[in-house]
Amino acid sequence: MVKKKGISFIVTVFNKEKFIQHTLKSIYENLEKNSELIIVNDGSTDNSLSIINKFLKTNPNVNSKIINQENTGPSRAINKALKYVKYSHIKMVDGDDILAPNITAFMFSEMNRLNLDLLYGHWVWDENHFNYKFNKEYSSAFYFQNPFKKIFLSGWGGFSNLMIKTSTIEEVGGCDENVFIQDYSLPLRVAGYHYKNKNLKPFNIGLTKRTICVAPEFIENRIITNNAQTLHDLSIASINFLNNHNNVPTHFKKELFKKIIRRCWKWKKKNKVTSYFSWDFYNFIKSYIYIYENLDVLKLEVINTWKNEKKIRVFEDNEKTLDILVYVGLDLLGDALIKLPFIRNLKIIFPKSNITWLAGKGASTLNSSLKVISKSLIDKIIDNANVGSKFTDLFKKILPEKDYDIVIDTQKRVLTTLVIKKIKTKVFISPSAGYFFSDVKSNTCKEENLAKELVKMSLLLTYKKETKLKQIPINKYKKKIHDFLVKYPGKKVAICPGASISWKRWSVEKFIEVSEFLIQKKFLPVFFLGPNEKDYFPILKKKFPFASFPLQTEVKKISPIHTILFARLCDFGISNDTGCGHLLATADIPIISLFGRTNSKKFAPYNLQENIVISSRNYSNSSDIKMIPVKSVITAIQNIIK
Repeated sequence: MVKKKGISFIVTVFNKEKFIQHTLKSIYENLEKNSELIIVNDGSTDNSLSIINKFLKTNPNVNSKIINQENTGPSRAINKALKYVKYSHIKMVDGDDILAPNITAFMFSEMNRLNLDLLYGHWVWDENHFNYKFNKEYSSAFYFQNPFKKIFLSGWGGFSNLMIKTSTIEEVGGCDENVFIQDYSLPLRVAGYHYKNKNLKPFNIGLTKRTICVAPEFIENRIITNNAQTLHDLSIASINFLNNHNNVPTHFKKELFKKIIRRCWKWKKKNKVTSYFSWDFYNFIKSYIYIYENLDVLKLEVINTWKNEKKIRVFEDNEKTLDILVYVGLDLLGDALIKLPFIRNLKIIFPKSNITWLAGKGASTLNSSLKVISKSLIDKIIDNANVGSKFTDLFKKILPEKDYDIVIDTQKRVLTTLVIKKIKTKVFISPSAGYFFSDVKSNTCKEENLAKELVKMSLLLTYKKETKLKQIPINKYKKKIHDFLVKYPGKKVAICPGASISWKRWSVEKFIEVSEFLIQKKFLPVFFLGPNEKDYFPILKKKFPFASFPLQTEVKKISPIHTILFARLCDFGISNDTGCGHLLATADIPIISLFGRTNSKKFAPYNLQENIVISSRNYSNSSDIKMIPVKSVITAIQNIIK
């Protein structure tokens, strides 16, 4: 649609009550016959909107439109406003800046004289910007020589000091909605648009030494003065640009890679989150001698540099359909249960991903007894792959023979890692040899607990610091759930008193004492007894005839999914060091875990609920689980039910 000749003013406003009236007044003095005012109230929580409405009410002759929306940031606010633009040129204005008198007529005239697509002028910061005296100097515009180099490598740009053709901003696709600050991303898209296609010509960009606007020098929480936000957005906008413009000269790309890697190192060092004895310093040194052109890896480096900044605003686009391969070695029931929080986390981070589970040794339990769980998380399981065990695998073609977006190696054997690294992928993640072979290095994933370490490793791929695990859908068991709740109403506690190995078992007599305490507190014991604990059933049934034994009375064929199913209906759980404890964790209930010989820090179940670990080593440094006093377990219960 052809736009009318004239100027559309776009003003973005978020909590600018101290400034917006002065900003609108300066715009009003610049309005002409063929102009309009589009104001985007970007979720303001102060009096900005009422001030805007009052201004427009007292100036009814202004051709205006107000767009109210939830706070999404300037980039998205501008793009929304573009849908309503009627005129050929756009003058951007931030909600706390003040335009110079008659400045837009000058910019409009100069753009037409030089046939410019974008024009930039000077921008002044002043402590008392309400009373700033603009010079009456006249400085003709001139062509910006080599604008792409200046903008791309120096992070040059601005917002209220620009005017742009509507057709130009529409052609480049508006602002980059995956960065918060638009000051850099928009001029970059214009200056480098011709690198999108070899047949495109560069846009004409002009400069003037005339002062266009003035901004307040001191203002709390101003986006442009947030160094973390600015440096992050400069980096992400550049990477996003390169992803969409394949013809950028190699020397520009290499220079940018160096700049971003060094920027990340300096930020981490300044904020004391790294040291000279770290992978960050290794990457910094390597940038001087070797530049890898992997944008996916570079973006993850940026993400992991600034993700922990409290005041930073980021947008994460994980709606892409990615092909992800996860390699596991032996994947028996215990191994698979330890990996369940990791795979659940991965699916939350990349909900539309296609995940392939490659079992290098034998068959995966996720393809048999845990298949009801895995089918909502994993798209394909390759059993018995026989990959990664032999030295000769290094010289063989390995399945699957396809390219992946991400390959994750969950084990730490170096030989196996070298074999898996042969699979073609954009990003390779592995904890092997302290992340030596991994594309994304980590100084923070060193974690003794195996399940937690894997979860932390998945978080290297996202801005998220943690995720709230969603319940695994088990819709086919709705009737069983209903019947169980009707039969056993009220408060319930899941109890796993058994284990496959005798030295992992706390004595059944102590479980009975704990159960008696729970009954006093109006909790019903729900005992989960597997095939190895059949001898417990008559003892516990005689002692607690009213208790629940779901695996013996509610199902015909016992499977791990039934433990998760019925444990979900309990308020919390108590378990020995056994697979049942991991199943209770998968049910997403608070748990008390009892450990003897086994390293409790390494093998404790993991979930985001309260998880109290009690080890016998805390009592006379004994490895005998039976040395755990009943009193300690009761104290843990009291802490949970407070």
